[in-house]
Amino acid sequence: MKFSILVPVYNVEKYLEQCVESLLSQTYTGDYEIILVNDGSTDNSAKICDGYLSKHPEKVRVIHKENQGLLSARDVGIAEAQGEYCIFVDSDDFVDENLLQVVFEEIEKNDSPDMVIYSFRYYENGTFSKAKTAMPDKLFSANEKSFFYNYLIDGNIFTAIWTKAVKASILKNDPTDYTVFYGKNMGEDWLRSIYIFTVAERIACKNIALYNYRNNLQSISRNHSIEKIETQNILHVYNTFLKYISAWDMDAEECKERLKNRWLNETVYTFSKFYENAENNAERKQIIDYDWSSFLPTDFSLDELKNTKTAQCELYKMIMGKQYSAIRLHFLKNLIYKNYKKITSKVKK
Repeated sequence: MKFSILVPVYNVEKYLEQCVESLLSQTYTGDYEIILVNDGSTDNSAKICDGYLSKHPEKVRVIHKENQGLLSARDVGIAEAQGEYCIFVDSDDFVDENLLQVVFEEIEKNDSPDMVIYSFRYYENGTFSKAKTAMPDKLFSANEKSFFYNYLIDGNIFTAIWTKAVKASILKNDPTDYTVFYGKNMGEDWLRSIYIFTVAERIACKNIALYNYRNNLQSISRNHSIEKIETQNILHVYNTFLKYISAWDMDAEECKERLKNRWLNETVYTFSKFYENAENNAERKQIIDYDWSSFLPTDFSLDELKNTKTAQCELYKMIMGKQYSAIRLHFLKNLIYKNYKKITSKVKK
């Protein structure tokens, strides 16, 4: 069997059928399996999964487990996968009908690379965006992987696990103990991608959007209630980076510097999302009073960083100084600017 499609499922009854139907409607005529891992859903998701198992027993497998989060569900799927390659699909998203065929052709053309990476587009209210990842149509060898390492450190282009077809043998041999991260709701893709890129010897890139990412306001990654702040802490991803960068044949100290800059940006971004989604001033105060330094490395020093964005530094200083009025003014200015941009764009049209 060439492909195992792994689908973690948790309370997505509204979108699950569109997801699974897109997987069953593939133009690829070879053998593949769809593994639906129901992670303790409390809505009708489990029933929908079992319905697909009943209708398509030759194609669909269903695993029911207690709720432990996305990493756990993916771990179970990887352990059960029988295909040569694993493809990850989130259950509120869906894929193009030619996903498997295009990936298969890349595998054949490039003599079974360790990984095939493709692009994606956003989907919201029936509308698709343009492809979001511009990459070369190229097969990368082991000595060219700094291309990916640099993106892992500085950006989000190659972090998504759902734009990758990965050899199951690589995933099954991953020594990382992901169980210690099961309580985290952010950084799962990034965390798993570090190991994959480190051990993959040949990586094929196909500059075509095959995956449709739904902008779901109710998804885990967009839940910004106060009690969820700690689950958004991705310092564990930073610590995982430190274990691998020495093996990347790059300047380790320079990488650490860039990582610290990145983590400052991530921390300020996370703070901003919680602050912007707060319902009242009392919640905003609670968010400001949270210990945001816990999101950063213990040896983090703002004064030692180079090439740091001024706006990010200034906001971080306000947060650390508990400057409530200054922070409120900062976000008020941002809101006015965003509204101004919307108005001017409408006028131009």
